[in-house]
Amino acid sequence: MKLRTRARYSMRMMMAIAKLSSAGKYAGLGEVSRHCNLSRKYLEQLIPALRSASLVKAISGRGGGYRLAKSASDIKVGDIIQAAIGPISVTECVSDVDGCLHADFCKCRGLWELVNFRIIQVLDEFSLAEVMDENFPARVSRELRAERE
Repeated sequence: MKLRTRARYSMRMMMAIAKLSSAGKYAGLGEVSRHCNLSRKYLEQLIPALRSASLVKAISGRGGGYRLAKSASDIKVGDIIQAAIGPISVTECVSDVDGCLHADFCKCRGLWELVNFRIIQVLDEFSLAEVMDENFPARVSRELRAERE
């Protein structure tokens, strides 16, 4: 399974908005674009999904732009990813059991559900604020080492 570009870029965009829109200030899309090194045109395609998921607020006009709709500590990574790409589903049968012709006798379906559950569990374990913390990479490295032991 590969995480789509929309999901990864939405994370970068949310981190930029969080950083640039402190103290109630709104960050303009041009400023966000420069900060996360993504084209403004691409960000314009991502923002509607983030707004629909109530992750960002927008204001138009002079001094307008975007800011987080709630605190970074209340926004889970899973919220951002699912806003960007929709529900996480490693296989079609996980999201649509009735559409699977083999669901009644498939020996692997339970495994796919478990994999899907654990992916969502990890994404929901971390908030945007945690990911933005300078110590986050070290924390993840420690957790990975502990898991592998």
